[in-house]
Amino acid sequence: MTTHTEAVRRTSKQTKQKAKPAKQTEVDDIVDSLLSGGFPQKKKTKKAKRAKPTDVDDIVDALLGGELEGKAKPKKRKARVTAINSGNASADSTSESAESELDDSDDVADLYAWDEPAEEPCAPKAEMSAEHLRMVELARAAAAASTEPTLRDASACFAELNQTHTQIVDEDHELQTRVVRELPQAKLEGVGRYVAIDCEMVGAGFKGSRSLLARVSVVNYHGHVLLDAYVKPSEPVTDYRTWVSGIRKSDLDGGRDFESVQREVAELLEGRVLVGHALKNDLSALMLTHPPLDVRDTLRYPGFRTKGSKTAPALRKLAANVLQLRIQDGEHSSVVDAKTAMLLYRQVKPEWEAMVAPRKYKARVVKAKTKERFAKLRQEISDQQQQQNANIS
Repeated sequence: MTTHTEAVRRTSKQTKQKAKPAKQTEVDDIVDSLLSGGFPQKKKTKKAKRAKPTDVDDIVDALLGGELEGKAKPKKRKARVTAINSGNASADSTSESAESELDDSDDVADLYAWDEPAEEPCAPKAEMSAEHLRMVELARAAAAASTEPTLRDASACFAELNQTHTQIVDEDHELQTRVVRELPQAKLEGVGRYVAIDCEMVGAGFKGSRSLLARVSVVNYHGHVLLDAYVKPSEPVTDYRTWVSGIRKSDLDGGRDFESVQREVAELLEGRVLVGHALKNDLSALMLTHPPLDVRDTLRYPGFRTKGSKTAPALRKLAANVLQLRIQDGEHSSVVDAKTAMLLYRQVKPEWEAMVAPRKYKARVVKAKTKERFAKLRQEISDQQQQQNANIS
C-alpha cells in the first residue's frame, strides 16, 4: 500500500518527464522555423530594428527625387532574402552582395556630394583688404550723399526753429544772399500763447498701483523752461518708478507743496493753448481742467496715427518717426518730453489749426447768440419794470 508521500513523488516525476519532451519540441520548432526562413516574433522585431540603414536609404531616395528607387534597394533585399532561404549560400553570392552594397554606398555618396558647394580659391590677403577698404569708402560716400535725416537732439531742433531766415537782394551780386537772424531773448523767454506740459508720477498704495504727481515741467513755444518743480507727495510713496520716471527719494525731500505748484501751473495755462502728449493724465494728476478747444494733444492728432492702427502712438515713436529725435532711452525727463511735444505741434501747426478753426468759429457763434439773447431778455425785463413803475406813479 502506497503512502501519500510516495504518490506525490510519482506525480512530480511524471510532470517532469512530461515537461522535457515539451521543451524539446519547442526547440525543434524554433530550429525548423530558422531553417525554413521564418523567424520568431522577437527575432523579427530585432531584425526590424537592425534594418534602419534601409530606412535612411529610403529617406535619401525620397529627398533626392527617388533616383535610387528600384536600383539600390531591390539588390539589398534580394541578397538578404536569398541568404535567409538558402542558409548555405556560396561565397560568390556573398561577395556579389557586398559589391552591390559598396556600389550603392558609392551612389549615395555621389548624391550627397552633389549638394556640397564647390570650394572657391581663397583670395590673397592684400586683395581682401583692398576690397574691404573700397566697400568702406563706398558706404561713407553713400551716407554723405543720403538725404535721410539722422537722429538729433531737441536743443538742436529748437535752435534751428528759433532762427529767422531772410533773403536780401544785393546789387553787387546776381544771387540772393541768405541771412540768419535770431529772435530776441525777451521773446524766447516769454510765456507766449502756446505752452507745453509734462508730468512724472510715482506710485502709492499697494504695490504702487495709485499714481501721485512728483514732477511737473512747462515750456513755452520756443522750448524755454517756464517751470520745472518737484512736488512733495501727499501720501507715502511705495514705488518711485525710477527706471521710467527718473524720480528718487532725495528729489522729493526738497520738493514744493502740491497747492503752490497747482496754483502756478493754473496761472501759466490760463487763456493759452496747451500742448502735450496724453494730457488727460497730466491734468488729472494736477486736478485741473482746460477748455477742449485750447488743447493740442499729440496722442489724438489724426495725422500722427497710421492707417488701420487702433493703438495710440507713443511719444518715443513719434519723436523718432516725425522729428528724427532719440528720447526716453532710459529714465524719462518731463522737460524733454514737454519740448518734444511742442516740436511735434510746431511740425504740423498749420494743418492742426485749420482743423480746429471751424469748431472755434461755431463756438464763437453760439456764444454770441447766447449773449445777444440774454441782452435782449434783460432789455425786456427792464422795460417791463419801467412800465410798472410808470403805472404805479
